[in-house]
Amino acid sequence: EQFYDLLKLNSEAREYDFKKNLEKKTKLCEAAEKLAEEEDIISAFHQLQNLHQEYRETGPVARELRDEVWARFKAASTVINKKHQQHYDNVRAKEQDNLVRKTALCERVEEIVQRENKGAADWDKNTKEIMEIQKEWKTIGFAPQKMNVKIFERFRKACDDFFGKKSEYFKDLKQRFSENAEKKRALVEQAQALQDSTDWKATG
Repeated sequence: EQFYDLLKLNSEAREYDFKKNLEKKTKLCEAAEKLAEEEDIISAFHQLQNLHQEYRETGPVARELRDEVWARFKAASTVINKKHQQHYDNVRAKEQDNLVRKTALCERVEEIVQRENKGAADWDKNTKEIMEIQKEWKTIGFAPQKMNVKIFERFRKACDDFFGKKSEYFKDLKQRFSENAEKKRALVEQAQALQDSTDWKATG
């Protein structure tokens, strides 16, 4: 009698556990289904991982309901996982597009570097063009991770090449101005030395 009493108590306790576990897993299913409304798919994905952990830690339900409850939870998970995958597919596509756009900007700057600048006006015109390109660069997001640093280094080198050449040009120009100024000062001194001369023929 004691044995059968214990057996009955054990069976009742098990049924109670099954019931409580079913309630908890049903709530987890509902929570997983609600994640489909979450706008932040990254947050939804991480929340789903937490729900999976809770589901694993929750005890069993009645045998005849196990597959049904798991199928419901799995279906809700599939929706989030697909959205998560689609999000990263979109990110990768966007990054690839950014790489194409940044490569085109590098090529434009490299082409400007090769131009012949005949004077200050040319340097000014090309400087403005490069500054506009630099502004556009800042509006473009990241390229794919493995290319992001390389494409930036290429762009920076092209810009540095241009501004290095420009600096060299104006440094030489300043040097020529300085030399010309010295020559003119020497001529002024010669003219001043002659201004009081009365030897009109020789002075003239």
